[in-house]
Amino acid sequence: MDTYSDVNGVPFTDEDIEQWAAEAESETGYKGRHLGPSAPGRPISVGAQARPFTLRLDAARRAKLDEAAQERHTTPSQLMRDLIDAL
Repeated sequence: MDTYSDVNGVPFTDEDIEQWAAEAESETGYKGRHLGPSAPGRPISVGAQARPFTLRLDAARRAKLDEAAQERHTTPSQLMRDLIDAL
């Protein structure tokens, strides 16, 4: 039986994989605490009528946007929505 480790270094075996598969395929499904109900696709963060908007930025501007978003603990997309709302 092989032993593997996840990205955090937590070990698991083939037996664990078989157990997880059986649980996922059962009628009750997976009951892990960290997972909520599944929803296909990306979450709609600003309403059902939201549409994508593409903005081309050079590397320096994109780096500034990414840095500003990281400092504010948000995503670049959310930062842009917030900036537009502030106008």
